[in-house]
Amino acid sequence: MKIDLFVWSIVIVCAALFILCDGLSAHWGKTGSSRSMTYVMLLAPLSYWAFAFINTRQSLAVTGALVNTIVVAGAVLVGAVFFKEEVSSLQYVGIALALISVTLLNLS
Repeated sequence: MKIDLFVWSIVIVCAALFILCDGLSAHWGKTGSSRSMTYVMLLAPLSYWAFAFINTRQSLAVTGALVNTIVVAGAVLVGAVFFKEEVSSLQYVGIALALISVTLLNLS
């Protein structure tokens, strides 16, 4: 099992950028704050650049699964922590299983 820490760090940065954009978009939707949408427009190209960079090192299937699963888990956590949304214990189990799957996808 070989784990490329550089690629994993870019995966985390990429997912964090997408999660930040999701949170800012939700903030814009709830408040109408143009500042939030401006940040999204500035961060989105950087997010997709990071995704493309990861894709130069991994296949699209693995890259998409890694980043998108982390984004889903992160968006749920942002919704629960910052927007005080209800998340059931069964949904938390699903998130944990998704994160386990991300780890398994990276094993070769």
